[in-house]
Amino acid sequence: MKKSDFKKIPGLLLFLVTFASAAWFVCYKTSLGQDINFANWSAYLTVFYFGLSIAVLLTMYMLFQAVLACFYKPVTEWKSDRPLPGCTVIVPAYNEGSAVADTLRSLLKSDYPADKLEIIAINDGSKDDTLNWIKLVENESNGRIKVINLEKNGGKKAALHRCFNEAKNELVITIDSDSIVDESTIYNLILPFADPRVGGSAGTVRVTNLNAGFIPKMLDIFFVFSCDFIRCAQSSIGAVLCSPGAISAFRKEALLPHIDEWLNQTFCGIPSHIGEDRALTSILLRNNYRVVLQKDAQISTNVPTTYHQLCRTLIRWTRGDVREGLLMIKHFYRVLPRDFRTLALQINLVFQLLLLIMPLSSLPMILYFSFLSPEALPTIALYAIASSCLWATIPALIYAEKESPLKAFFAFAVALFNLIALSWICIYSWITMRNSKWMTREIRQNNKQKLTASSPRIS
Repeated sequence: MKKSDFKKIPGLLLFLVTFASAAWFVCYKTSLGQDINFANWSAYLTVFYFGLSIAVLLTMYMLFQAVLACFYKPVTEWKSDRPLPGCTVIVPAYNEGSAVADTLRSLLKSDYPADKLEIIAINDGSKDDTLNWIKLVENESNGRIKVINLEKNGGKKAALHRCFNEAKNELVITIDSDSIVDESTIYNLILPFADPRVGGSAGTVRVTNLNAGFIPKMLDIFFVFSCDFIRCAQSSIGAVLCSPGAISAFRKEALLPHIDEWLNQTFCGIPSHIGEDRALTSILLRNNYRVVLQKDAQISTNVPTTYHQLCRTLIRWTRGDVREGLLMIKHFYRVLPRDFRTLALQINLVFQLLLLIMPLSSLPMILYFSFLSPEALPTIALYAIASSCLWATIPALIYAEKESPLKAFFAFAVALFNLIALSWICIYSWITMRNSKWMTREIRQNNKQKLTASSPRIS
């Protein structure tokens, strides 16, 4: 760890404390000017101090994450007497069209030794020309791509399960079929597996269609914050909570004993088809394997461009986080922490679940004041805006370092958009958490391109 990394901690602490104090002071002074009925004053103060307490706790948690993130260091070389291991890359595809061809071609350009790299492209019952595009690249690959065609769509879990069992190599890598990998991505992704304690390695995700509007730009900030801050902190203790489905590597022997249980996983008695990446990561953590981040293993992927698509995607992600969060809390809080890693993991689990629970308190609070003290609603709105801007400073700082200070200001617009347009997502996800529909697959099917003369013809 560099000494310069420690210098970031006091600066971040000072910035957060100053901004938080200023934001809450403005809200408090504004509240003094409100004509609030004395009968509701106690409820108003309860909300105020409850919000302040939550802000203090979350500030302390973010500082804890910042300290952990400073200790993060990616693996840069294969530190083992053993030769590089064999890898099987799985690309499950459903109604992806020509995008899957771009993904497969980028994998063929990988600088990982070709004799140690198996590529499996599995068509999961697509209704468009995805299979034709897969076969086109198969013909170009000189036998390097193995194609599996499923006549009926069984879902991503079933497709991955089939490939996990057929993979020939000791490491298995999952790649989304609308993503592009860098030449060095595969090599960088497997470097941590020189340590036998490592069961999973997560790559970093960036947005390909960045110029397609506001939403892709917003998600790019989210991805950078998640990888360069949250997952860096979690990786420093070997406990990344979710290795993304877009780009992840797993030790096959760590997963195979539990892979059937994973496929048949249920939640509240209903088969669970979502959150497969989070569930795979949970299996590794529950069995004492380390899951780490490799920042240099980068992939770029297409993301939703419309509000409707975005909401469906976020609902699916949130439902998965709620489910696995509850299961992990149940598992890891059976015993007292044995070491710092377990303690830090428990803290991360508690606060992640807290962040998912917090929005649930907003609805009854708004309803209460709407009927009993509507004059307090402007002040409550100010609290919400101030809090959103406060938390936006952290991804803004991260994005400023990654991109530019000018682009970082976009994080504040994103925070307000989240508050106004997306705050209902978490509440709805809790209410409907038993729902296992993928949802975005339906969008692809409804919006799939018609077969044209430009589609590949495979004889």
